[in-house]
Amino acid sequence: MGPWKPAPVGAFGVSVRRGRRGEAGASGQTPWVRVRNSRVVVTGASSGIGLSTALLLARRGAEVVAVGRNVARLHEMADCSPRITPVVADVTVETDRARIIDAADGRVDVLVNNAGVGWTGMVEQMPAAAARGLFETNVLALIDLTQRVLPGMLERRHGHVCNIASVAGFVSVPPVSVYCATKFAVQGFSEGLRREVGGRGVVVTCVNPGPVSTRWLNRAMVADRMEVDTTWSGVPPGLVAFAVYRAILLGRLPFFGSIAVPRLAGLSRLGAVPGIVGTVDAGAAALGFLSRFLGPPGPPDHPAEGQPAGPASSAHPDPSGAPAAPPR
Repeated sequence: MGPWKPAPVGAFGVSVRRGRRGEAGASGQTPWVRVRNSRVVVTGASSGIGLSTALLLARRGAEVVAVGRNVARLHEMADCSPRITPVVADVTVETDRARIIDAADGRVDVLVNNAGVGWTGMVEQMPAAAARGLFETNVLALIDLTQRVLPGMLERRHGHVCNIASVAGFVSVPPVSVYCATKFAVQGFSEGLRREVGGRGVVVTCVNPGPVSTRWLNRAMVADRMEVDTTWSGVPPGLVAFAVYRAILLGRLPFFGSIAVPRLAGLSRLGAVPGIVGTVDAGAAALGFLSRFLGPPGPPDHPAEGQPAGPASSAHPDPSGAPAAPPR
């Protein structure tokens, strides 16, 4: 009898021959996570990468809990597929994070931590509340949600955590230094957790997009406190969503622990290599020089998506520049 090989990817994911989902095979190892009939939580699903990911995984047969703050967009997305359950929640609020897991009946096969916010400007211009808001959304909420699903995954010896980081987690440049710091944290957390749970049935992967054609950067330029309709040039969010899908299917294989989108963006890791770092420093210094003339974000003309009128949301009551809503 020849060695076991995974079945080809079909319309609804991977067919696993080595036992049922979550059960160990003869070798004592757990089967790969398959998408069809898996319970998947996707945060930041109101738009952009999260929306594309939720729709793609639902088309592949997953039962998706789509989390976001824009009520209208979530319900519009849910109308596209009976496999999508919309959950209006703010990941920075502890009770909302508990409600997200409850919406999946307490059992999550795949967690896609995608919610995130940005802020552009020099560090000396950045309000302390804005820095705290970035870490609360991009890092602390991500870790807390992971902690909520991890015990069940380890008990079942089955599960996948996919964190959406950024190429900004490879090389840090102005005027997004603090945002880059949050993505360095996500990258480091993902790598450490992957080694921590290795061999225990749970897979941890990281998807690192470069510029993506969403409203994210333009919203970051106004501290995410007002609605922005224009998009930034970059790869389509559907391409990042497909990278998430590949990470779920192939995350156990070598070289799939961290996936850059596009793949060439992974070369940004070389920015820390001696001899190259000088070139990066020179380019970053030029960016920093230009960024000093941009100034801090101005006050909002109207509230961010899904937010009541006023200077800031209930999640970030400090009106001094804290991010108001996840852009994805």
